[in-house]
Order: sequence, then structure tokens, then C-alpha cells
Amino acid sequence: MPYMLSRENTGRMNSLIIPATYNTPAVSFDPAGELTIMGRSITTRALAFYGPLLEWLGDYSVNPAPLTILNLDFEILHVDSLARVMNICQLLAQLNRAGYNAAINWYCQKNDEDMRDMAGMVSELLKSIQINEILVETDAA
Repeated sequence: MPYMLSRENTGRMNSLIIPATYNTPAVSFDPAGELTIMGRSITTRALAFYGPLLEWLGDYSVNPAPLTILNLDFEILHVDSLARVMNICQLLAQLNRAGYNAAINWYCQKNDEDMRDMAGMVSELLKSIQINEILVETDAA
């Protein structure tokens, strides 16, 4: 799994940048508090893919930015990947409970009931962090 730690945005730590593949989403984690995961997450090796993200977040949580925003924008999200995304959301919820400001923006196509249900389920399970469901118009093809 290719990923790189960028030294461009050094403040407290390095950015984590992972390019998208057919099976895995693009990741951009900036230590300034802007975290984004977007694309397809249908890998059969979700633990291997999401492990570095969880490790990065563990390091980040030692000295987080005053505001942390996680943007989730999935085209497809496999159930194994959902479990790892839930772990990431739980880490952000822990930041909130520790007195830091964190929120999650979950982008969903208006007509994608499955993704909207997943966002709602995660929101229901994690009461200690705000999850904003952002509805996006489906592009006309």
C-alpha cells in the first residue's frame, strides 16, 4: 500500500497523503486539523489500509489542532472499511471528550440511501461528536 508522509506542512507533525486506487480512497490528513477520506473503500484488506491512518491519528491526538474536521466522501464503503472508519470517528469523539473541538462532515449523494443510512448509524452510535450529513446533488450523466 503506497502512502507518503509529507514534510511540507510541518508544524507539529507530517501530513499523511495516500493517493486513491480503484479499491481504496484518497486520504489527506493535515496536522492543521483538516482530515479527508474520499472515494471508493472496497478493499479486502481494510485493516492494512486503515492501520496507518489510525496510527497517524494516535500521534496527532497527542497534540491536536484546536479544531479538527474529518471530511468523509465515499462513493462506495465496504462493511470492513466501515468498521475502520468507525474507529477513526471514535478517535475524533475521544478528542471531543478531552475538550478539543472536532466534527465530522459526511458527504452523501441525495439518492444514496445506503450511504445515508451508514452516516446516520455512525451518528447514532457516537453521541459525543457532531456528524454533519451533507447532501450532494447527483450529477446528471
